[in-house]
Amino acid sequence: MADATTSAHLAPSLVYVVGRVNQGVRRELRKALAPLGLSVPELTALSVLRARPGLSNAQLARRSLTTPQSMNEVVAGLEARGLVKRTVDPSHGRILRTELTPEGERLLEAVDPVVDALQDEMLAAVPPEHRDIVLEGLIACMRSLRDR
Repeated sequence: MADATTSAHLAPSLVYVVGRVNQGVRRELRKALAPLGLSVPELTALSVLRARPGLSNAQLARRSLTTPQSMNEVVAGLEARGLVKRTVDPSHGRILRTELTPEGERLLEAVDPVVDALQDEMLAAVPPEHRDIVLEGLIACMRSLRDR
C-alpha cells in the first residue's frame, strides 16, 4: 500500500478530472439556470440546435449525450414552451426535425453571459496562452470518444 507521501505526488487521471469538472459545471449551471426556468438538459438541447438546426430526435439525443426517450421529453417540454418547433421531414414522414424558435434564440442569448461567466471562472487560473490548447485538447478527446 502506498504511503500518503507517495500518493500525494500522483497526478489525478484525466478521466477523474473531466468527471469532476463535469459535475462542477452541471452544479453551477443548475444554480444559474433555475431563475430562467431552464434545466441543464434543456440548455444542452437548445445549444446543440443553435449550432445544428433541423436535427432529428435521435441525432439531438446523441449530440446531447442522452437517450432518445429522455430527449423526446426534453424537446416536448421545450416545444410546449414555444422554444423549439418540430416539422415533419419531407423525405421521411416519421422523422421530426427540430429547430429553435425566435423565443428559443432569445432565451439562449440571455443565457450566453451566464455560460461565458462560468467559462471565464473555470479558466481564470489557466494562462491565456494555454486556454486554446485546453479547449483543443478537450475537443480532440470528445471526438475520439464520439467516433467509437
